[in-house]
Amino acid sequence: MRKTVKMTRKRLVSLAAVTAAALAMTAMPGTASAQDGATTPEAYEQYLVTQVELGDSDAQETLSQYQELSDSQKEQFVTYLNDPQRGQELGDFISDVTDVDSINEEDYDTELRKETEGGNVVLEAELGVEETETPPTTDEEISDPSARYYDRSAWYSVSDKIFGVKVTTVKLGINYRTTSSRVVKVYSGWASHRNYVPFADFSHSPVKEWISANPANNATAETIWQGEWAGIDWDARQRVWADQSGFKGGYLK
Repeated sequence: MRKTVKMTRKRLVSLAAVTAAALAMTAMPGTASAQDGATTPEAYEQYLVTQVELGDSDAQETLSQYQELSDSQKEQFVTYLNDPQRGQELGDFISDVTDVDSINEEDYDTELRKETEGGNVVLEAELGVEETETPPTTDEEISDPSARYYDRSAWYSVSDKIFGVKVTTVKLGINYRTTSSRVVKVYSGWASHRNYVPFADFSHSPVKEWISANPANNATAETIWQGEWAGIDWDARQRVWADQSGFKGGYLK
């Protein structure tokens, strides 16, 4: 399912989104170091408990979700984590960037949701924009609101959930300035991630940021994620773009 998502000022929207590579996200986490071997339901729960004890506040959410699963769901959960061949197949899919260069940012429909494994595995996204209007400092800005500046931060994150348990998230954002009609400056782009797959690891390239050419005039950020799971390597590009109206689009391919 595809939908176009846009945001207006002072509005923060959370949406569900999925690419067709849900388990591939399980193949590219990176808060914990990659380790050889599989896991069991009991060992995975202890792994999450250890993360919480080490002060990882996000791990508590994942632990609570995992503890709500039935025993059979926990068995199937670790089966998904322990199958590198499944990760290889889906990693190959998410790494397919054959259509990236043809994307038109003005017409792109941000994917909102897709499921795999009968709905047991879902890749979801949250996206949003925050805005701060800078006080007018010149006579022109005082007399003409359209001349005033707005500092904004737009972001796009993608999370892999298995049976509703969030195991990985990658997040990309852009900080920028606009008038009421156009982007005038990009401050910085940034990326972050969380990972609760103990034997997987991933990292990202330096974030690039720019203002796209007219007529788009979008503040844009991009990074390349590199993933490793049980010796299987792959990469995927994440991009987000926004303008004076807020979030305009994002993808992970």
